[in-house]
Amino acid sequence: MLLRHLHTALRNCWKQRATNAVNITGLAAGMTAAILIFLWVTNELTYDNYHPAANRIYRVTSYISTAKWTWETAPYQLINATRTNVPEAESVTAIQPGNATIRLGDEFITEKNSAFIDSAWFNVFHYDFIAGNPRNFFSSPFSLILTRSKAKQYFGDKDPIGRTLRLDATDYKVAGIIKDIPANSSFPFDFLIPVEALISNPAHKDDLKWGNYNYQVYIRLRPGAQPEKAGRTITRLLRANAKDDPESKSTTLSLINLKNIHFETDLTFGSPIIHANRSTVTIFSILGLFLLVIACINYVNLTTARASLRAKEVGIRKIIGAGKNSLFLQFITESFVISILSLLITVALVYLALPAFRDLTDKTFANPFANPQTWQIIGATLLAATALNGIYPALLLSGFKPLNVLRGKTVLKFKDIFLRKGLVVVQFTVSIVLIIGTLIIQRQLSYIQHSDPGYNRSQVISVVMSFLWSKSEAEKNTLTATVKQQLLEQTGVSGVAVGNSSVMNVRSSNSGSADWDGHDTSFRPTVYNMSADEDYQKVMQLKMAQGHWFDPHNAQDKHNFIINETALNLFNLRKPVLGQRFSFEGDTGKIIGIVKDFHFASLHEKIKPLLIYNQDRWRANFFIRTEPGQSARVLAATRALVKSYAPSKPFDYAFLDDQFDGLYKADKKVSTLILVFSVIAILISCLGLFALAAFTAQQRIKEIGIRKVLGATVPNIVAHLSRDFVRLVLLSVLIATPIAAWAMHKWLEDFAYHIPLSAWVFILAGGLAILIAVLTVSTQSIRAATANPAKSLRTD
Repeated sequence: MLLRHLHTALRNCWKQRATNAVNITGLAAGMTAAILIFLWVTNELTYDNYHPAANRIYRVTSYISTAKWTWETAPYQLINATRTNVPEAESVTAIQPGNATIRLGDEFITEKNSAFIDSAWFNVFHYDFIAGNPRNFFSSPFSLILTRSKAKQYFGDKDPIGRTLRLDATDYKVAGIIKDIPANSSFPFDFLIPVEALISNPAHKDDLKWGNYNYQVYIRLRPGAQPEKAGRTITRLLRANAKDDPESKSTTLSLINLKNIHFETDLTFGSPIIHANRSTVTIFSILGLFLLVIACINYVNLTTARASLRAKEVGIRKIIGAGKNSLFLQFITESFVISILSLLITVALVYLALPAFRDLTDKTFANPFANPQTWQIIGATLLAATALNGIYPALLLSGFKPLNVLRGKTVLKFKDIFLRKGLVVVQFTVSIVLIIGTLIIQRQLSYIQHSDPGYNRSQVISVVMSFLWSKSEAEKNTLTATVKQQLLEQTGVSGVAVGNSSVMNVRSSNSGSADWDGHDTSFRPTVYNMSADEDYQKVMQLKMAQGHWFDPHNAQDKHNFIINETALNLFNLRKPVLGQRFSFEGDTGKIIGIVKDFHFASLHEKIKPLLIYNQDRWRANFFIRTEPGQSARVLAATRALVKSYAPSKPFDYAFLDDQFDGLYKADKKVSTLILVFSVIAILISCLGLFALAAFTAQQRIKEIGIRKVLGATVPNIVAHLSRDFVRLVLLSVLIATPIAAWAMHKWLEDFAYHIPLSAWVFILAGGLAILIAVLTVSTQSIRAATANPAKSLRTD
């Protein structure tokens, strides 16, 4: 029986191939978009789930209440103390992400995905070893574990075990090869090194002090253990052991589950761990479902619209004994066949689109068709499409009464026509919401690019002179002045400044260290701070509201301070502000200037109080402003200069323009994805509208012929045929506008500085939707209106 239904379904699909071509094309486009979105969503929601007992693995989070800081790091000494004193802990380990500089001959390669790990790391986290083992790896501090792809990169087809790589100035022996890290891992490290290699370095001798929070500490709890209780215990351990650290009394340690780390958003200083926004994942989940729904709407609309053409077939089948269930199964089978054919095209489209989708999302979906989860998503999409496509049309067609059909009575009820119109409204409502969203996101990103951040980032190169960090204070100061002078002598350089951070990424902050005359000591504001030399203002083109910048000829300015306008308003300083005593971290001077507010973080954040001082000891970042057209020349000269001082160090540089773009990389990614899926949604909607308009025109061909005979012009007929569809799109505009306004208001709330929701954007989006609909419908309307009425009326 099933084979008979399948044979009949295939025959009917072939007979209605024009209509089914529209259905299959729309379904394939919608299913492709939906599957790509669901692949990304599944990847985000399953971060780190592949580790055994992931629900029992927790990371220690440190909260310093006096400074209102939240850190993902904790003291290294907490590891052994937890192992000994916390009965809930089954295993404890730690990691410190970092960079590894690989030397290959005269070439230096910086491997940013590197990390130092504690000896219990593989007891807590799962890795697939291809060669070697953890025991051999931890037997020497100068060992390496590489991912398969990195082993291939450095050693080709040779066996890497036992071979060496030179990291910085030390040879490390490869002791293990592991499979490449999954795309949904918070630990994308290609190089793993024993933490003993780091601790044995004299530069890291302070890592063993309780007051240094440099390591991410992970605890796997015993089954049934309470993370809250374990958090209270390790807090007591910290406070009991870190008595020399004044901040320990105000520090609270807590545990966050491994599965929640990916969506962590409250860290004060950012993180090397990959994080995401849960609301973005929710938005795209809904978008994927909507794209699938609007693709299925085409099938439902065309099937129900053509129901009258199959009414006699249904009537005859019922008279000769076909039951309602049999007919229902027949039409569900037809829906399934359409969905299967669409799915075959979808799989091919997904395969072709994956490389571009990887680039767009920065996710490595390595051969997703080999992953059972991918086929679960495809299977779920197929079932959803079949259900959405088939149930209502099958119920409608199998429910016709045979006598009414054979007597020529209408088979479609008002509610069926109303539902079809409602589905068109749903399609265009989703499309219009996406159009509005695309326009507003693009306007916000344009606003970010063109608004005045308070500094000039154009033609500025940032260079990190890491070799300065190993020098004594006196050597560092002398060398900094020498390098700066040598850079100023280069052709094409218009200015050089030195600071401890980029003008657009100030992350150092402190609470309670600032003091001034008239200060209420109970008021402990969080103040961001940066060290900048005498030329920083000129190179970055910062603007002064009052006073002046640091004077190179005034030695006292090494102890003086500049604050921004936000800090001025917050501190409630006595008047006149300039010349007021000010202390910070034990250094006392006076306020010599007020710099106009500038955005030292992204526009997602409000401008916060900023303190600028002129201390040499924290500075190793050089900022070089070039003359127009001289960036390449200056970059080459700077590279040669840095190599002359540090031949074993990589040249670490960036253009401030690129750093600025990096602040909004995630926003641009969302914008591009929304734009792509908006276009797909509009195309699917127009495809359905085109086919529906063609069928409507065909059904009304005799009416059109009579109107032409009675004197109706082509524009009259086109307007008459298009009117109903335009009304539906207008209704969609009215429904979509408040939905889009609410959604985009919520999205813009994530920016401290953003564009207003202008009415013209909604008018433009509505106008575009109406124009697209009119053009889509008009092509069929004009064709029907220009047909010879004699042909259409000949049978009557």
